[in-house]
Amino acid sequence: MSGRWIRRTGTPIWRFDVVPDSGPVRDTWRNAPGVPATGGAFWTTFGLDTQDGVLFVPAGNPAPDFVPDARPGDNLYTNSVIALDTKTGKVIGYTQIVKRDTHDWDVSAGPVVLTTRGGQRLIASANKDGLLTALDRASLPAAPASTAPGPTMRQVWQGATTTRENVDAPLTAGTPVRFCPGVQGGTEWNGPAFDPTTNLLIVGAADWCTTVNALSPENVGGRVGGPWSGTTQGFGVMDPADKRSGWITAFDADRGTVAWKYHSTMPMLSGITPTAGGVVFAGELNGDVIALDAKTGAVLWRQPTANAVGGGVITYRAGGKQLVAVAAGFKTRVWSVPAESNRIIVFGLP
Repeated sequence: MSGRWIRRTGTPIWRFDVVPDSGPVRDTWRNAPGVPATGGAFWTTFGLDTQDGVLFVPAGNPAPDFVPDARPGDNLYTNSVIALDTKTGKVIGYTQIVKRDTHDWDVSAGPVVLTTRGGQRLIASANKDGLLTALDRASLPAAPASTAPGPTMRQVWQGATTTRENVDAPLTAGTPVRFCPGVQGGTEWNGPAFDPTTNLLIVGAADWCTTVNALSPENVGGRVGGPWSGTTQGFGVMDPADKRSGWITAFDADRGTVAWKYHSTMPMLSGITPTAGGVVFAGELNGDVIALDAKTGAVLWRQPTANAVGGGVITYRAGGKQLVAVAAGFKTRVWSVPAESNRIIVFGLP
């Protein structure tokens, strides 16, 4: 079967299950009776190492949320960055970034494959736990693992992207616990961006906390195809909207130290786009499109759009000019933000 024929027909070449039906990985789930092994859904982009043909896949949280005693074990491969061979779909290795998840802290955003100024080959993953984690790409073997679950990537450094409070507080049935980042905090679907000019990894995050009143394992229930939460109130109670905010944080890619931070009045959900000209573009949920100095984080330019920006920001060249396109008009009952319409807005110099 030729590669060209496959592309024309869409015929599946391989399939990978985050939670397999059997084998050593499935044995990491020791669930209570009536609690199926499930979770690990994908809800963002993947990262691709074109040099070695490796796909880096971010997998979401195990279910049910907030009640790990209903699903004892490591719950692999949920909350992991999984390295797959692009030709076969076999596991080369993985790293479970959030272990024994009690806070709905998905590995939620697309990982970035990069080589730093110092020559380190890294995989950068920013997630709902409010951390940016840099993993050593060179610590993985070149070929798929001979046995499951496979080797793990070495962690090089880790840095906070937003407020983190009560991160290790146990969730006990009948005792409300407030923790940060909350279930809508940390980095959501738009992951970090690497600026090779400054050697900075730049990432947005939401600063918004949640209070959860967990259920006991015997009271956890769910239905096929529906949300499965182990609380008395959906996915918990978010802090009031006027208490939320957001951050853009720039980290030195080699050392993990913070170079600068930008504080937004609302959660930062948009894509982050650095350019070779020393400018970083992003959008805010208040509807502003902003340009920051890549070295200092200082605001160079701001343009209101009256439409919340929670999507992608790209730059391209057309008609002999560099243009910047922004997906604006983010509409959702979950985030409660201004949006008059859904539109793509393009900016450029005269």
